[in-house]
Formats: sequence, C-alpha cells, structure tokens
Amino acid sequence: MNKAKILLPCLLLLAAALLWPVSPARTQEKAAGTKYEYAVVKWDGPDRLYYNLPDKFELVYLNKTGVQVPREAQSEEWCLAYASNHMAKEGWEPVNLDSRRIVFRRPK
Repeated sequence: MNKAKILLPCLLLLAAALLWPVSPARTQEKAAGTKYEYAVVKWDGPDRLYYNLPDKFELVYLNKTGVQVPREAQSEEWCLAYASNHMAKEGWEPVNLDSRRIVFRRPK
C-alpha cells in the first residue's frame, strides 16, 4: 500500500514533465510567426571589427573612425562592447557570444 502511495505522485510528476512544452518562448515565436535576420560581429585584432550583416560585410578599424580603445581596457572586451552598443542602436539584440564573436538578431 505504501508503494502505491509513493508511485502514483511520481508517475503524475513524470507525466506532467513529459507533457510540458520544452520552451514556451519558442512556442510563442512560432505562433506569432516572427522572422528574424541575423548578423555576426567578430573582433580580430587590437582595434579591428568584422561586421557580417545580412546585406553587407564591413571591416572597421576603430582608430580610423576616431574611436580610441582606453589604454587600461582589454581591447577585445572593449571593442565587442562598443560593437554591441552600436548594433543595439540599429535594433539588433545579442543572441549568443563567445570570446571573439557576438551573434545578433532583429525582426525582419
């Protein structure tokens, strides 16, 4: 009798876990039919950024644009933060990042 009392709630919990949607956010995106375009920004040197945008590719030397990396800052992190702020002004949101790249998306 004790085993039945313990087994039934465990089975109900397992059934609920299996039936629960994996990601409610993804389900909402699919239901809304939102389509995104993606871009990648890559840091490749002391002041060099590659912008891989849906409609163009751009290589930017920050020093040539008048932007100076502070001497105390790590240039990799500072440049990626600068690029993130620049992309955010254009409506891009970061989706994923690693030590040298950030993937962005925005609704089409």
